[in-house]
Amino acid sequence: MGIGRPAAWGRVLPDAPSRGRIPWGRVPWGRVPWGESTSVAVPLLAVLWPVARMMGTGALSMEEGNVLAVSAGILDGRLPHADVGYLYAPGTPWTVAGAFGIFGTSVVVERLVGLAHRLLLVWGIQRLARRWGLSTAACAALATWAVLAPFGLIAYPWVAGLAFLAAGTALVLDGEDRRTTAVGAAFCGLAVFHQVVLGPAALLVVASAFASADDERRARLGTGLVAGLSPFLLHLVLVGPRAMVEGMVVDPVLRLRAGRRLPLPPDPSDSGDFFARLDDFLRGPETLPGLARPAQVAALFWLLLAGTAVLVVVAWRWRGSARSRLATLAAVGVALVPMVLQRPSPNHLKFVGAWTVAVAVIAVAVPLGRFLGRPIGGRPGGAVGRRAAHAAPPLALAVVLGGLVVVAPHHVGRFTAEAFTDGPFDASTATVANDGRTLPVGRGPEAEAVADELSTVVAMADALTRPGDRLFVGPADLTRTNYGDTFLYFLLPDLVPASRHLEMNPGIANRAGGGLADDLAHADLLVLTPRFDGWAEPNASVEPGDGAAAALVADRFCDAGGTATWRLLTPCGAVPGGSDGP
Repeated sequence: MGIGRPAAWGRVLPDAPSRGRIPWGRVPWGRVPWGESTSVAVPLLAVLWPVARMMGTGALSMEEGNVLAVSAGILDGRLPHADVGYLYAPGTPWTVAGAFGIFGTSVVVERLVGLAHRLLLVWGIQRLARRWGLSTAACAALATWAVLAPFGLIAYPWVAGLAFLAAGTALVLDGEDRRTTAVGAAFCGLAVFHQVVLGPAALLVVASAFASADDERRARLGTGLVAGLSPFLLHLVLVGPRAMVEGMVVDPVLRLRAGRRLPLPPDPSDSGDFFARLDDFLRGPETLPGLARPAQVAALFWLLLAGTAVLVVVAWRWRGSARSRLATLAAVGVALVPMVLQRPSPNHLKFVGAWTVAVAVIAVAVPLGRFLGRPIGGRPGGAVGRRAAHAAPPLALAVVLGGLVVVAPHHVGRFTAEAFTDGPFDASTATVANDGRTLPVGRGPEAEAVADELSTVVAMADALTRPGDRLFVGPADLTRTNYGDTFLYFLLPDLVPASRHLEMNPGIANRAGGGLADDLAHADLLVLTPRFDGWAEPNASVEPGDGAAAALVADRFCDAGGTATWRLLTPCGAVPGGSDGP
């Protein structure tokens, strides 16, 4: 069955026999049509435009710090799930570790991996949508990037998995060529290797293609999927089945859920997510017109659910071209919804919405183009009708993104605008450097003050320890392990993590039997902060956990100095340099 040929910007020719035609994706560079290259170049340039700015954003989040620390640890023989805790599938740290091994360990290299994921995602969305016209494809990709741009370039597992899922889905659906089919199925497998919760969506894509395929294509699909999932087998051999299942399933699904769950549906009068609450407090009263910030989150939640349902209905009643393709895209959107139901925070809404908005642009652009190009007064629309039809995709993009900005001017409009208007990574960016590693902190007087504090902390840590000593970084109140400064493990590469709990997660690090107290009994240096002691979410994270670790610290560790934000503690009686006193 033909897949149709995007012939000109915004125009689609009927399906044509493949004989005598160069398959898309295999056109020599010198013969790529201008419309095809422009359709790819426009969204890719939109991704590349703010790269210099995004390189300079602060790397102080626990999530990015964990990627940096876990990936660098792989090069030192510390494996995720076995030696250090990791709540996701291991694809991202293995990929970043490989990049570190080739190009050196740095935030820039980690973010370049994140950039590669975003380029793959944009390419995958563009290829998925080009069946309905090249300008539709470009606009769908732009919609996805506009939603994800506020996350910067962090090599985040969800973005990586979504990128492989989008590219894999496109190649599977376009897979008349046998190699394309196998590569697409392999990409779907790699999506799961980066983010396990994408398993249902990836399986849906491969299974639907498998059901309508001949024996040869089925073999290619099966071979490709097995190849994409095969890294799991290598990881299983390295870390063992128990560590792998506990790290990817037991910890995130069973132990963590009560401490990260947010009310369903979201409360329009209260931002349940801690960082949304913090942002509300720091920014003060809303200055943009429209809903209050908590109500924006609730509205986005209902809009996402309603939009997903509408897209399913539209795909079912679709009278345009490539109905089965649109149905697959809508079904994948449904398979992603559980990510939002787990935790309807602004970030999770955007992770899932990045796919939904692309499908929405297609669903609006195609019928709008048909309407604008319709005959007038019983006569063909002619050149005027064709020009009007070509305006449909940009209008669809404006309608979809404009609607999101109207509903959520802060969480969509302001955050996206800031992602494209922040200053570049230059001398004005406050940074902290130690042992050949540089960590960007941000810009402005506040960032400079934080960088000065961190430089003091790092210098003191070096003075109090010797290479190979054991370091623990966590909150001052160890009964409530809700968040942590994992970036300090990255900044102190000569020290070994004292605990497998790099990330501080409620119900995991502070659970009875979690081993945190036993780990701290052998630590040489603690860096503790009260920054997250005021963590407040409407879930179990506000409840204190096991007190054994806190009791051990109070009994065996003494304050060795620090700053107003971070305190350094060493075993009582220890002397600087890591040796024990008499």
